[in-house]
Amino acid sequence: MTQQQIIKEFQKYPLVTKSVVIKKLQKIYDENLVEAVTENLELSVAERLSIVESLAGIGAVPGKLAPTDEEAKEDYYNYLAEKYK
Repeated sequence: MTQQQIIKEFQKYPLVTKSVVIKKLQKIYDENLVEAVTENLELSVAERLSIVESLAGIGAVPGKLAPTDEEAKEDYYNYLAEKYK
């Protein structure tokens, strides 16, 4: 059955039947969409490692060292102290 034939047949249905058919078609579409998205989200270990390696150093500022854990904690505490004065 072609798309035009389906549409022509659908136009003959009563309004209530059209509503039921549309809801069923939407449910099928949503299920297929979820399956397609889920399949595309699953990455292999090699792909994940490649992504992680490509992001290494992305936040680095030339000529500046990353703060130590203690410096980061102190900066965070100072930020909170200023925020909640």
